[in-house]
Amino acid sequence: MRALAWILTVVLIAFVLGLAALTLGAFASLGSAAPLWLRSVGSLEHAISGQLGLGTLTNFARAVGLAVLTSALAGLAAYIKPRG
Repeated sequence: MRALAWILTVVLIAFVLGLAALTLGAFASLGSAAPLWLRSVGSLEHAISGQLGLGTLTNFARAVGLAVLTSALAGLAAYIKPRG
């Protein structure tokens, strides 16, 4: 059971890291002063959101939604991490 909890924790952390990058890109695409590579990540996030049917949301709403989802998954990963 402990090994399964570790595997799930590692998988969740991998998802959190990916979502964190997409969240940064989403917030970077809101302004024009962000570096080009970060705005490129934002355009990748926009394309993925369109594929998931979330293209009708505003850019800010998608960025905030991603931030909330990323935080929730990070909290879940911390909660299920084996202790002791």
